[in-house]
Amino acid sequence: MMKMHSMQVLMVVLSLGAVSLPIRADTTQPIPPTDFARRSPYGTPGMSPNGEYLALSVHGAAESDKYEIGVFHLPDMKPVSRLDMPDQTVPLKIIWTSNTRLIVIPAKQVGWLDEPLRTGDLIAADYDGSHQQSMYGWRARHAHGLPWAPGFFSGLPPKANGHFYWTVTTNNSDKASEGRSEIFDVDAETGSAVSMGSINDDGMQFVVYDGVARIAYGVDDQNKPLLFERDSKDQPWRKLTLSARTAIPLRISADGNQVYWRYSVDGGPDTLAVSNFNFSGLKILASDSFGSVEEVFWTPYPQKPFAVMIDTGHPHAIYVDDDDTATIHKALSQQFPDLLVRFAAVSEDGTRVLVKADSDKDPGLYALFTLNPVTFTPLFKEAPWIDPARMATRLPIRFTASSGQTLDGYLTLPAQGSKLPLVLLPHGGPIGIRDGWDYDAWAQFLASRGYAVLQVNYRGSAGRGNNFLMSGYKQFGTGIQQDLLDGVHWAIEQGYADKDKVCIFGGSFGGYSALMAPIRAPGTFKCAVDFAGISDYNIELDKSDTQRTERGRSYLTQAVGADNATIEAISPIYHLDQFNVPVLIVHGEKDPRVPLKNATELRAALDKAGKPYEWLVKPKELHGFYSDADNIDFLQHLQDFLAKYLGTDRPTTGIGSTGKSAPNMNRG
Repeated sequence: MMKMHSMQVLMVVLSLGAVSLPIRADTTQPIPPTDFARRSPYGTPGMSPNGEYLALSVHGAAESDKYEIGVFHLPDMKPVSRLDMPDQTVPLKIIWTSNTRLIVIPAKQVGWLDEPLRTGDLIAADYDGSHQQSMYGWRARHAHGLPWAPGFFSGLPPKANGHFYWTVTTNNSDKASEGRSEIFDVDAETGSAVSMGSINDDGMQFVVYDGVARIAYGVDDQNKPLLFERDSKDQPWRKLTLSARTAIPLRISADGNQVYWRYSVDGGPDTLAVSNFNFSGLKILASDSFGSVEEVFWTPYPQKPFAVMIDTGHPHAIYVDDDDTATIHKALSQQFPDLLVRFAAVSEDGTRVLVKADSDKDPGLYALFTLNPVTFTPLFKEAPWIDPARMATRLPIRFTASSGQTLDGYLTLPAQGSKLPLVLLPHGGPIGIRDGWDYDAWAQFLASRGYAVLQVNYRGSAGRGNNFLMSGYKQFGTGIQQDLLDGVHWAIEQGYADKDKVCIFGGSFGGYSALMAPIRAPGTFKCAVDFAGISDYNIELDKSDTQRTERGRSYLTQAVGADNATIEAISPIYHLDQFNVPVLIVHGEKDPRVPLKNATELRAALDKAGKPYEWLVKPKELHGFYSDADNIDFLQHLQDFLAKYLGTDRPTTGIGSTGKSAPNMNRG
């Protein structure tokens, strides 16, 4: 990086306050459901190594399934080229392998409740749109020395050289131990591939140094961690016996002598640590007593960590280095205290930074910071129709549950006041997922309709370490539901919620909780909304895509249980005599994760019992709705259903507060 005295950098960045403009909005009209259901027109940006070009996905009209890759010159965002994507295929990653060559990893968007599903394909093109090539996938199978099998992007060399790393897993069995993982160095121009290492377990990941896979890690068929290392490509793998509960290798230092880890010796919150390959000389670089290290920010080469992000509560950075990259990040964070600043990309020489800033009220905005000369140029917003001035504040909360465990979460408040109608919004998963401080379209929609929204990171959620994660196992219908109920009691006791106006709504496991929590706490809820929720865990054990592999079946046995008594005890459909609230049932007809049978059998049982429900099933949808029209229709149903049973006092004056004004990012 071009060197500049840290104080000089700080003063220059702070002088950029002139780019900030206050946002004023007409708050007399309700925000339409469309604004909360629309997909972002822009995403997955990637900057060329020299910082001169930006590639990003561009989505077409609202009801279009078409995405394309656009390449733009920086900082003027002048279009250079475009690459069309197949229907319903989104660019999961856009990666520059040199200043003129990029690769695109496509995925199928299957709904809001699931991550996009990788297609296994790989597309390459030059920045000007020429030399487009299907490098890997069904049409390019067995090409260039890469075996045809599920593959995934595994990183880049420390300095761009036109190559990238690609890992392939092969298996003719449903057992990971009978498979094989192999990582290749691939030339993005020709597609030729050279193996850098392999190991006889599928689903493994590798850490590479100097063209050699030095570390391999993953989990076995029983979901227990595996960790191997070796000194060179000619040496056999050595299996490491772990005394730590968590040891995930992140990167090997530039000199090849040390490894950076996400590390926890006792199962508490994960830390950032560095050690020799055999864990000798271990040093903790950053930690937090409550939350895990979730993100690590790296400098340009030699790629040292300069900060970590702790996502619990209000996300905050912990700095581990004081070089210029850290100084710029500190200064921008200080300039815009209501925004969470991340570096989406940094040029190889460190003089150009693609800055992403988001918050509880803004899905994300991007700008280009340059060091020579010092400039700060707004580029685009992910959702330019969202006005942060009209969004509600998400308050980080902590409370002590009846178990004695401290839990965290978020309370989204539509306006000042007390004893508001409350919607409990449990997240999906349940294991390894968490609610964060970031923009949440469902929570903001509900707040715009006058409801306080409570989200609890119950036991089993991510972000607190392995012990907290494992504490959710075999607690799906019991302890997790009690954590959610404890959150409701806390909100009532604190005066935020009206005890007579509480509903529960969630998707996936949240939909399951919308059925199970009212059974555990009769009289607490006035209504429930089950979006793609499980009514009978027997269906999951028999029909869901999770049970198709030994690893998936092992997870279900460990996390849920397998004996009939346990399954019936935690399945709402066997306890509908205690379910006495009206329910809105929402499902996608083609859902592979939570099959539609969960909804149809629930409806039949409610019909037989003469209990009230409303029904919304979309014939083309999977796990969550993909179509903008279907999502808008769902939000309208949700709005009407909640108003029917909770009423609503939608605020007509400004909800939320922008505090320090954000950069004017309406360009594009």
